[in-house]
Parts: sequence; C-alpha cells; structure tokens
Amino acid sequence: MAAAAPDALSVGPLSPELVLVSPPEVARLARNLLSPTPAARPAALEAVNPARRPGSAELAAVWLFCLATTLGPLLFTAVVTR
Repeated sequence: MAAAAPDALSVGPLSPELVLVSPPEVARLARNLLSPTPAARPAALEAVNPARRPGSAELAAVWLFCLATTLGPLLFTAVVTR
C-alpha cells in the first residue's frame, strides 16, 4: 500500500466519487481538507399562507384534467380500434 502525499490533494477539488474509490489514507486526507461547517445552509421553510391554499374548485379542476389526460387517449384508442 502506498500512502498518498499531502501535496497530491492540493492540485484542486477532489470529486466525492474519487474519494469513495480512493484508498483510506487518501480519503482521510481529503476529509481533513474539508471545512468543519457546511458550505451552504438549507433555506428555512416559509410558513404556508392560508390565502394561497387551493380551494375545492381548483382541486376539482386538477382532478378533471388528470382524468381527461388519462382516460382521453384510452377512450380514443378504444373507439379507433373498433
């Protein structure tokens, strides 16, 4: 087993896939180069605005559209093949 030199990792960013298939020494060195804090924090979820929630008419329209796009081609092929 050959140990990786620390300067071997300083050529640029190392892809996670490459670290996964690298020997344990290289993976350990790569993990030591990472910053202790994450690069980006996840955005906080916004509170749901009750005024923007869809009503029953909007939901019925979505259901009808889904049924039409599913059953429309089925009925069309049933009529055409007769």
